[in-house]
Amino acid sequence: MKTFWLYLGIILACSGIGTAPGIILIVLYIWGDIREAIDKTNTADNTVEEENYNANEYSKETAEEMR
Repeated sequence: MKTFWLYLGIILACSGIGTAPGIILIVLYIWGDIREAIDKTNTADNTVEEENYNANEYSKETAEEMR
């Protein structure tokens, strides 16, 4: 249904009869799309889980360098 408003806006904007309402519908569609993209990026979990390494997982040289 969301794309219906975009297509209707394009038809109205190109017809000449409903140019102003068509442009408004196109702008509202683009605004809603941008708003959804922003909401998706805000809800993304950007936390990095700490990885627990055991000293036995490293080679002897690396373990000596880390001391």
